[in-house]
Amino acid sequence: AWRVICCAQYMAEEIRHYFGTPADKIDVIPNGVDPSQFDALEGADLSAFRARYALPHEKIVFFVGRMVAEKGADVLIRAAPLVLRDYPEAKFVLAGRGPELEHLQRLAESLQLGPKVLFAGFISDEDRNRLFKVADCAVFHSLYEPFGIVALEAMAANVPVVVSEVGGLKEVVQHAETGITIYPGDPASCAWGILHTLQHPHWASRRIENARRVVRSVYSWETIAAQTEAVYQRVVEERLRTAW
Repeated sequence: AWRVICCAQYMAEEIRHYFGTPADKIDVIPNGVDPSQFDALEGADLSAFRARYALPHEKIVFFVGRMVAEKGADVLIRAAPLVLRDYPEAKFVLAGRGPELEHLQRLAESLQLGPKVLFAGFISDEDRNRLFKVADCAVFHSLYEPFGIVALEAMAANVPVVVSEVGGLKEVVQHAETGITIYPGDPASCAWGILHTLQHPHWASRRIENARRVVRSVYSWETIAAQTEAVYQRVVEERLRTAW
């Protein structure tokens, strides 16, 4: 390859390590998100939809992803009792399916979380977007994450995010600026991030505004397309100056 494009500095290091690719051959261009799918829901009455997942007084803590070990949903469940101790109005909604689902359900039962944790199973993209819009906090506690597109989607939907400081997630979310980052594999840290978000809505709203600006500039498809085109143009121009 003349140039290699990857989605995060974290993945650039992976490519260098595993394939021995020279650093000066690698361009980092992030993935993007289209906010219009969420903007279309602004002003829509989602109260009946929300009632399927939580009581009116409850605050929704939302996770969506594959139910596999590297997504860290078990850490979120272990954090739930710590959150509920200080904020009993929280309601945890976990959407997705995978080989770890039954294990996670048994874990929630063993912690006696009862109706405070809802496993929504597979949901459509449309319902995912609606859940982002009605959620009060989105949590993605991955133990390994090349980029973290789901956090970007949450940011585009104007929901405050809490993410583990791993892989591409720590590049997408800037701590205390566009979200809260937490220690990976640490239920207490996860609980702190959720509680900070729910208990300080004014600060959370500031992070939402910052995230909105970043999503519409750094992660817009127009910006990403221009960056990608520039890489291709560089290859064309360098090839014209090369004899072999």
